Amino acid sequence: MVFSMAKDKQSNDELGIQDLHREKTQQIITKPDLDYLEEGFIICSNCGCRIFLEDNPPLSISKCRECSNSNFIPLLIKDFWLYEPLGGGGMGSVYHSFFRQNSNVEAALKVLPRKMKNDNFLIESLIGEARSGSKFSNHPHLTKVYEYGLWEDEYYAAYEFIDGIRLDQIIESPVKRPDKQILLWALQILSAEQHIYDSGFLFRDLKPQNVMIDKNGNVKMIDYGLAITVQDALSGSNAENILGSPHYMPPERIVGAPESQYSEIYSLGMLLFHMISRQTFYSSEDIKHLVEKHVVSLRMNNPMMKLPANTNPELVRIVCKMINRNPSARYQTYKELGAELFREFKKTA
Repeated sequence: MVFSMAKDKQSNDELGIQDLHREKTQQIITKPDLDYLEEGFIICSNCGCRIFLEDNPPLSISKCRECSNSNFIPLLIKDFWLYEPLGGGGMGSVYHSFFRQNSNVEAALKVLPRKMKNDNFLIESLIGEARSGSKFSNHPHLTKVYEYGLWEDEYYAAYEFIDGIRLDQIIESPVKRPDKQILLWALQILSAEQHIYDSGFLFRDLKPQNVMIDKNGNVKMIDYGLAITVQDALSGSNAENILGSPHYMPPERIVGAPESQYSEIYSLGMLLFHMISRQTFYSSEDIKHLVEKHVVSLRMNNPMMKLPANTNPELVRIVCKMINRNPSARYQTYKELGAELFREFKKTA
């Protein structure tokens, strides 16, 4: 089942989503002039002086010779101009990109760091993520993989560009989200997780930074770097490498036990707790200690005592079951959990 905000009688304006998007939009630069790019130059955003691409390293910041304003130097990869940095880390950088024949066609292109673009491990990570994602990303709440491969001397992966904001930014905003919206997003995540599982994979990296909320108020999950096959997850073949986000990681991953739907449900439970309480369930400045808390630290009799007193008791019960340390005590399937969440969602509609 696919859940959408588009026909919901409570508008995005009422829920504060449009305000957050307006704030974000004010920070976005204008679309490129493709004719200038094809001729080999950009225009300084401050003084209008021409800056020639051949005089500057691609994907770098260049100071205008006339006014010293900083300008980003685009790069052409196949049919896309990489025009604006979106983010990234040691494993790769993502750029807001435009189709060279039509600036209305956008994508998010991921490439490797300039000094490490020939690193075999990073190449396999970049291509492997896109290869896995291409097998399950055709879903309304997943970011589509368009294409990936090698173009001249650049390995790249092209993804759907999401005009939206990350869930962690929404959680940190001053506006508290109503239960109705939180439940809708949880149902949309479950719908995506079910599709990934039906395609033979587990997502394995659920966290607010990997959930985008688009301009219509709907979920788009991003980043398939930790996705593995259901068989590999059940076999524990990844046990030698404990990868994931410490605040949301299931205990079984930490001890090298098999993972399945119940593991993703644990991570979603931790994410739900974060959305409801606006704080993570565990807190620690030391990652090792934070990971250990999922396995060895004592919990209160009612872990949801950390939540506001007016939290929906049924939602408290559901989340408590989702984050039980014992995998067999949790919901075992997405459908089982989805039925309970949908019942609560209908009560709030």
